[in-house]
Amino acid sequence: MTYPAPVPGLIIRYNYLWHAEKEQGLSTGSKDRPCAIVVHHSRSGDTIVVPITHSPPELGEDSSSIELAPELSVQLGLDGETNWIRVSEVNRFVWPGIHLRPLPSNPDRYDYGMIPADLFEEIKARLQDAMMRGRIPASKR
Repeated sequence: MTYPAPVPGLIIRYNYLWHAEKEQGLSTGSKDRPCAIVVHHSRSGDTIVVPITHSPPELGEDSSSIELAPELSVQLGLDGETNWIRVSEVNRFVWPGIHLRPLPSNPDRYDYGMIPADLFEEIKARLQDAMMRGRIPASKR
């Protein structure tokens, strides 16, 4: 099985370690989930991802989440439920790493597909805005 090219905007299946889980001393996330690659350095393999979740944002956390309508979720290769991209924290790892996971629907693939360009630009802008307002927790794995 070969890994996809780790290009920004690609949605992969990954064992995401939430910052709260890391603070509890965990080294593995509680579950595998879709994550969007936002940065990949080809020379070092350094890769940064943001998580995608079904959980709606907490009250007051709306600016750190981007809602994906069910139709867009399906178009991206996710399930037909509403999903949210979180831009309040990231995971950083060297590609492909040990936490990349095959898709449950197709064990020969690690990726769901590409985020549309306009949505990827919104992710980058919100991430940059969050960085300007303070430090974004990054779990290095």
